[in-house]
Amino acid sequence: MLYLSLYFKTHRERYYELLQRVRTHGDWEAWIEYFFEGVLETSEQAVRAARRIMELFKTDRARIEALGRPSVSALRAHQLLCEKIIVSIPLATRVLRVTKPTAAAAMKHLQTLGIVREMTGRKRNKLYVYQHYLKILDEGTAPL
Repeated sequence: MLYLSLYFKTHRERYYELLQRVRTHGDWEAWIEYFFEGVLETSEQAVRAARRIMELFKTDRARIEALGRPSVSALRAHQLLCEKIIVSIPLATRVLRVTKPTAAAAMKHLQTLGIVREMTGRKRNKLYVYQHYLKILDEGTAPL
């Protein structure tokens, strides 16, 4: 989860300045300090993201449990989505060892709750994405 290249892109001027100083003055200490600052900042961002993801999982599980009877298969589908952010009905059927209608119903419940979004727009071969999870992972990764 460490995206150091984004740190380098964000601090591009400093990056090149320090590389030049290594080349011209052998100033490895400043370069190493810059690199470790990047590791620290990126690590802190990763920890914050991980905490938000864990909170999201917990909150969504509670929402699913409130469904009552359908919650059993929906909770299992949610657990699969926690491991694989994009899921198809055939994958859910195979991994969860349930029938296709059961997997489809579970995804429909998760979609109704706003936990997943169908991302293909097709009638068949649909893919479901755990949208808020993806949003957390995607934050701060836009190209500069």
